[in-house]
Amino acid sequence: MKLEEIMENCIDSAILYGVSAYEVVVNPRKTNKLYDKQYKNFKLLKKHPKGVESLYHLLQHPNIYVRYISAIHLFSVDEKKAKEVIMTVATINKRLDPHYLFEEWDNGNLKEYYS
Repeated sequence: MKLEEIMENCIDSAILYGVSAYEVVVNPRKTNKLYDKQYKNFKLLKKHPKGVESLYHLLQHPNIYVRYISAIHLFSVDEKKAKEVIMTVATINKRLDPHYLFEEWDNGNLKEYYS
């Protein structure tokens, strides 16, 4: 699969999941499927030889969900930059409270999952 196609899949799935995450009470099954899809897309991107570089590129995307999820997948590579982007996005969208995400990362509970 070409890098551009993988990136497009990441962008599309991040946006769909981000929108759906606020509807989790209405349709949790849909939200869980979209989460799995975006997770797989971003893992595939990260494994690509230019994947990490592409994650940095996605941190500049105009959609906040794309930036937020890209930053989460960048944690294992550049924790400082990832936290910076997540905090910036959280100030734009108050629903994206990073407190528990940072706590779980700092406690080591997510390091293997997002590596």
